[in-house]
Amino acid sequence: MSTLIIRGTMGSTVNLNSPIVNFNLTADPETRKVHGSVEITLGNPEDKPYRGNITGTLYATGFKQFVKVISLQGYIPSNNPFTPIEFGFNANMGLEADGQGVGGFNFKGQHYEELPITYKVEN
Repeated sequence: MSTLIIRGTMGSTVNLNSPIVNFNLTADPETRKVHGSVEITLGNPEDKPYRGNITGTLYATGFKQFVKVISLQGYIPSNNPFTPIEFGFNANMGLEADGQGVGGFNFKGQHYEELPITYKVEN
């Protein structure tokens, strides 16, 4: 199997006040390793988004409708250049074969669940 590029969005893009995570991942199905970047907007579209690098694990599954499950974690730097702090980030995503899915994430002490996912896979 070749390396997969997985790009997508977790969260509702219809409701501008909901949290959104845009992700750009490179996954190796053979080793199950994932790395990439995320951009996190926490509900106010006028706020500067948080951007950072993450790592994780990819699992092929036959659990319900999900064909892949991805677990991500990392530390995302503050979006304020004068505040040298990093916030823990972790996310879990269940991806369906049709480019849809569901997921959740923890960031800055907040927990978000049952967020819709849309994604595309490139080989």
